Amino acid sequence: MRASGNPFHVWFPGPHGKGGTMVQKNSNRSRAKRGKWIFSISFHLPSFILYTVFLILPMFASLYFSVLKWDGITTAKFVGVKNFVDLFTNDRYFIKVILNTVKSMAAGVCIQLPLALVLAYLVYRTTRGFHFFQSVYFVPVVISATVIGLMFSLFFNPSFGPVNAFFEAVGLKGWIKNWLTDPGVVLFSVIMPGIWQYIGYHFIILLAGMQSIPREIIESAYIDGANSTDIFFHIVIPNIKGMIQVCLVICLTGAIKTFDIPYLMTQGGPGAESTFLSIYMYKEAFVDSSIGRGTAVAVCMLVLALAVTFLVNGVFAFLNRKD
Repeated sequence: MRASGNPFHVWFPGPHGKGGTMVQKNSNRSRAKRGKWIFSISFHLPSFILYTVFLILPMFASLYFSVLKWDGITTAKFVGVKNFVDLFTNDRYFIKVILNTVKSMAAGVCIQLPLALVLAYLVYRTTRGFHFFQSVYFVPVVISATVIGLMFSLFFNPSFGPVNAFFEAVGLKGWIKNWLTDPGVVLFSVIMPGIWQYIGYHFIILLAGMQSIPREIIESAYIDGANSTDIFFHIVIPNIKGMIQVCLVICLTGAIKTFDIPYLMTQGGPGAESTFLSIYMYKEAFVDSSIGRGTAVAVCMLVLALAVTFLVNGVFAFLNRKD
């Protein structure tokens, strides 16, 4: 071994008395880095392509089509923001549709999530039948929306549906309604099936969060004299705030894009009493052949979904900083 002109550089002889071991090590290290880079790219590329083709490109295409007047066949005409202005100023149904969507979001937050949270806590405290209840509450989630829509259409049928039959049997004839045609109750009729179906979805997420809480914390609280209500509000909820945040975002964005069950039950009628943004987008684009206005509604849905997502994340970030 001998030193080169650089006192910090050591020269190692090769296998036949020639130099080059350091060069070989650098070359091997470079090949390893390149192999690792190729390996990472090969795993990320499929998801990147799918994400780009099915989400990013359609999003930009929607933004492009929303500024056109186009029926899908004839030559498109650029109209700028006229489609958006017409929706908010000249369209007699659009504000009603937005309000219906907001009511659906509020019903999800005020009814669906509290029920899922309470059920998750009850099952979490259950020792017998835990897996049975876990499965039973999740079953509606895997049922087809078509089946649920048809099922609730039969339930709410004014002539032979079990809902009106029950009210008549118990003497509450004033509660007998035309559930799918009465403007006063039709919105409730199409929101309830979706709430019922997805309670189990949020139930599973919240239950998983509760199961991640260390048992020692719960046992210590019982030893200190806390009851089930105290543990629920002061231990369980603070420890699953992240799961509650996820459920809120899923619930709100899901309400914005709800389509299948309401459309199967009423097709948005009567008038626009049970129409949500997704149904209105479909009707504008594919029933009235106004692709520009339909995609303008889709852009409004995107903006609303982003707004509620940022709002929920901002509120929880503030709460976490406060803690």
